[in-house]
Amino acid sequence: MILMAAALVLGSYSVEPDGPTTLVHPPFGHCMGICRAGTEQLAMLLGGLVRFDDPQGLACVKLQEWDAPGVGDDDELAVYGVNSGTGHIIYNATMYTLGLYGGTGSGDDELRAPHGIAADPEGRVVVADTGNSRVVILHRSGPRMVPTGFITAGLAEPWGVALDSGGSIWVTDRALGELLRFDSADDPEPDAVPLEAPRGVAAYGGGRYDFYRNEPFLAVVTRDGAGLVRVEDGEVTAEVTPSDCGGQSFDYPVIDYYGNVWVTDSAACEIHKFDRNLAYITSFGGPGSGDFQFDSPTGLAIWRRYGQVFVAERAGAKYFWLGTGFLSPEMTALERGFRFVCGLTEQSNVEAEILGQDGSIAVDLGGGRNLERLIDITWNGDGPGGEPLPQGSYTLMVTIEPTYSSRGYFTKVLRQEFDIPAGEGRVPD
Repeated sequence: MILMAAALVLGSYSVEPDGPTTLVHPPFGHCMGICRAGTEQLAMLLGGLVRFDDPQGLACVKLQEWDAPGVGDDDELAVYGVNSGTGHIIYNATMYTLGLYGGTGSGDDELRAPHGIAADPEGRVVVADTGNSRVVILHRSGPRMVPTGFITAGLAEPWGVALDSGGSIWVTDRALGELLRFDSADDPEPDAVPLEAPRGVAAYGGGRYDFYRNEPFLAVVTRDGAGLVRVEDGEVTAEVTPSDCGGQSFDYPVIDYYGNVWVTDSAACEIHKFDRNLAYITSFGGPGSGDFQFDSPTGLAIWRRYGQVFVAERAGAKYFWLGTGFLSPEMTALERGFRFVCGLTEQSNVEAEILGQDGSIAVDLGGGRNLERLIDITWNGDGPGGEPLPQGSYTLMVTIEPTYSSRGYFTKVLRQEFDIPAGEGRVPD
């Protein structure tokens, strides 16, 4: 005969830190507490040469020429932002100064109403020069950028651009209703995928910092922001609309290391997040000027290796690290023990423990890297030695942290209290 414990009694639960943590601020030592650049900072660094005017696409990359062997500089990125209203690209010429390229016009070194932008570590920068019906290919050397080629043949209204791991240039043409793949600037017959009014585009797969490197795909905003599609082997394999995530309109997509698709929503002042099959995960932000709010966000860039995030908004840009959070935690009391199920906003490192009333670890439930973004724990009521835990008050503590740079700097903890009442009843061995 063995003694059976009564079903446990669930208490309250808490989460720390409180509030959304899909994106988090870097620690003070990383950015000196500066996570936003606005009109004042731009005027100070550029001497009033340009103001924020219709910010559009963003790109970020670790330049090979900035990558000094043996130096801890891997998080120092080149960031490029399109300032469409003035026809400029604003970028960090060095880690301490800003540079400008362009100006409204139709010359070789000018841009007119540009939109999307992409860049690679070798110094190539590609921008959709929408108002001039062309794509401009630039090369960066040191603090300067110079044009090295143009894609013009057959383009009407190029809007978004992306570079894939094979070096191809992907271009969306809103007026033509096509997604085009150019092997080079001189490619006379690009592959074309028909899409309705495509705009922003992002490419994934085959790269060093693509976790699912053998599963290439593209994310494309379509129908003037009313749709977001996944394109694989020239076919649309998934599609979502703003109503699927409580949004209003899509702008620019970007894809992270795990293939999650993020997209800005300037109308709702949010960023929406989907998995690589476009299943909705969560949204972040809201209208306002707070640290975790946005004012008409448009451009979006993520450095896949370390999870650095840059967001362009109406009059500035914000800087975050990828965080993580709990989604719909639920604990169910079983005849003995419990089942705990909870989604995550991000692939995360997870640890789970049962703590006694004195805070010591009564049961280590294990953990590790969780790629499914789903915690599902069933505990049978036993302690480490296989005997039922004695009656008393306990706490399930689940700790999660991102797998990117914020690992070690940011954790989120859920605590679910429960009581094991006195044992009752007996059953045969």
